[in-house]
Amino acid sequence: MDELDKYWDKIHLKYNSIYDEWLNRYVHFFKKEDSIIELGCGRAYCSNYLLNNGFTNIIACDFSEEVLKIVNTENPNIKTKLFDMSIELPFQDSSINVIIADLSLHYFNSSTTKYIFDEIYRVLKVNGYLIARVNSANDKFYIPNNNAQEIEKNFFYDGNIYKKFFEKEDFKTLFKNFEVYNLEEKYIDRYEKPKIIWEFCIKK
Repeated sequence: MDELDKYWDKIHLKYNSIYDEWLNRYVHFFKKEDSIIELGCGRAYCSNYLLNNGFTNIIACDFSEEVLKIVNTENPNIKTKLFDMSIELPFQDSSINVIIADLSLHYFNSSTTKYIFDEIYRVLKVNGYLIARVNSANDKFYIPNNNAQEIEKNFFYDGNIYKKFFEKEDFKTLFKNFEVYNLEEKYIDRYEKPKIIWEFCIKK
């Protein structure tokens, strides 16, 4: 895990992206006072967007200490929390209104992914939302090449990090306890090459 920490520290130190407005279609679900956490926040682009639009009860969460230092430096008004979501979500039962996970839930095997979704369900309030984007199995530009090891179906290790790519069928199990508001496969133009992702909004 320490090696993975260091890998992401290096990525975040050199990687700079922009908020691509994907959350705009969902913010009408939120109240300004809602408790919101961003899982695997990276540089916290979603948290910054929400903070700039009047939402104040936000915690940006990541397991990279280095990136949270960057977040705190770039915007001291953002609260941050350091933890590994694959171990637990350090929040009380039914305590959070909204959880946002932008391209951060696709780094785990199937059993760990299911555990994280169960933890998300536990900490969400009744009628709370999970809004997220994950890799699609149709994402031909970003699926690791033949040198990568396929640990299980659509879950790869490329020598640095693990990556999972989702098929629509995968969500039947993950969404079992949720009400599905939206699930769609789409292109995003955030990186050098077009990326195909699944975007979803589900409700407890």
